[in-house]
Amino acid sequence: MKTAVKIEKSLCQRAERAAAKAGYSSREEFIEHAIEKELAHYEEGESKESKDAVLRKLKGLGYIE
Repeated sequence: MKTAVKIEKSLCQRAERAAAKAGYSSREEFIEHAIEKELAHYEEGESKESKDAVLRKLKGLGYIE
């Protein structure tokens, strides 16, 4: 599924220049990749937070030191 997103013209132009420098086939491909990387960063952070919470609970229960 594709969805249109409105972004500022200057940001779009920057993305186009960056895409060309980085060798992407299109501005759209570059933007999709940038969004995927940012989402992965947040998703990784969420899983790390939940892992830390589990570790704290296990320590609190005395299962690990």
